[in-house]
Amino acid sequence: MPNPKAPRFLLDARDEASGYLGRELTDTEWAEAYPPAAHKLSRIIQLYGDNGGARSQPWYLGKLVQEHIAFSVLSAYCATSTQKKTASEEDGLLTTTNITPNIIQCQS
Repeated sequence: MPNPKAPRFLLDARDEASGYLGRELTDTEWAEAYPPAAHKLSRIIQLYGDNGGARSQPWYLGKLVQEHIAFSVLSAYCATSTQKKTASEEDGLLTTTNITPNIIQCQS
């Protein structure tokens, strides 16, 4: 079983994650995504085994890193969208009361 902390293993895992994302990872993305991905990998192996060595390969860790980054991006997008929607509601921009007269005129 390869050592998941060996430099070559980590470089290969990072390359795999980049391939899955379709772009290079930034150092910040790697630094934020690697620890939770490595922890998840450890838990998967602990609970379900290594699947004949497949889960000890760089591609598997790379996929978990990619998964974490994708989840983080989606979470940030959803949080920003929610904040914008909430701010718009507070400003009265998303209420229907300010468009009702125009709709009534069109329906007449």
